[in-house]
This record gives sequence, structure tokens and C-alpha cells, in this order.
Amino acid sequence: MSTTRKKLKDSAKQVLRGNWPWAVVIALINRLVVWILTSGGHKLDGFYMNYDGNNVFFQFLSPMGGILAWIADFIALSLAISFLNLRDNADTSEEKPYIAAFSVFTENRFGPECINYVMTSIFTFLWSLLLIIPGIIKSYSYAMTTYIVSDMVASGKSVGATDGINASKELMNGHKMDLFIFDLSFLGWFIIGSIPAGIGLLWVIPYYQTAKANFYRNLAGDRYLK
Repeated sequence: MSTTRKKLKDSAKQVLRGNWPWAVVIALINRLVVWILTSGGHKLDGFYMNYDGNNVFFQFLSPMGGILAWIADFIALSLAISFLNLRDNADTSEEKPYIAAFSVFTENRFGPECINYVMTSIFTFLWSLLLIIPGIIKSYSYAMTTYIVSDMVASGKSVGATDGINASKELMNGHKMDLFIFDLSFLGWFIIGSIPAGIGLLWVIPYYQTAKANFYRNLAGDRYLK
């Protein structure tokens, strides 16, 4: 990479300066909805696992926990998009937080982001069936998919089911370890942020997401916006 991790982080702090209230509210709204869906999924799984019988309703609950967890993960992608937008344009902070917290559903992104995320989930799962390590490696190959699809949609391109995935694999060729080390460098922050009932994560998440948006833009430039 042409830019060091320190520069990516310093730039993220600069972007967030003056935008922290907006960033924290977005993180709060998004994570609250994700938590509700994830907790609901666990509850449904618990009901199903503890039920012994042939009741059709409880059989219907069988896949619902996993579906809710997947929806929660999909909604969480909004943070990547919103903080990329903030990184690219500071005026983004004028957008209503309750809209920015669900940006994966706005600006015609839903369809392309959804289908690419479905395919990413399938491919990662299949690679994980071999061994955990190949699954992790592939997850880093696909790590820029959300950003790329957002850029493609913004440029007016028609985005296919695997366009973002294929572009991410190409972009991350030779940079997967860079991103892995980048993620590790935030591990301490996430641990510290989790200690006071997770409240600190409301500041750690915007910092991480903005720095990661810098990582993406440093690699991709505007190639997917053309």
C-alpha cells in the first residue's frame, strides 16, 4: 500500500472531527437494529431447539433465526457505505442519521448490494467447508465488495450478481494481508470499547469504518466511479 496504517487512521480522525455526533448516532441506530434482529434470531433458535413435536408453526421457526441473522449482517453493511460517503464528502454529515444508518437501502443500492452479499455469503460458506483458513482468506478477497458495488451504483453502472465480488478479488490481490494487519491493529480498540457495556464501541466503530473506507479509497481510487 502507498499509504501507511497510521496515515489512514490519522485521516479518519480528521474526517470525523466535527462529525462525531452524527457518526455516533448512526452507529447507535444501526447497531441497535442489528442487535434486535440478532437477539430475535437467537430467541427463535432457542424456541425451536427446545420444542419437541410436529407443530407446523415451530417447524416454520427452524430457518428464521438464520434468516434474521443474515438480515442483520446485511443491514450492518450500511455503516461501510455511510462512512465511505463521509470520507468522500464531508457534507454527507448533513444527511439524516436515521437514513444514513440504513444507506444500503437507499440510492438504488439495495438490489445490487443484496445480490452481491448473497453470493459473497454463499462463496465464503463453501470455502469454509474445506477448512476455516481458506474461508478466512476468501472473506478478505471479498472484503471490498460493498464499497465497490456502492461506487458502481453511484456511477450509474448496471451491477451483476458477482460484479462486485470479482472486482474485489482483483483489487485485493496482494493486499489481503495488508487488510488483515489493519484489522488486527484495531483489536485493542474494540476490546477497550467493549468493556463499559459496549458503549465505547459507538466511537470505535465510526473510527474503524472511516479508516477502512480510507483503506478502500487508497486502493481503488475512482476506478469504479468512472
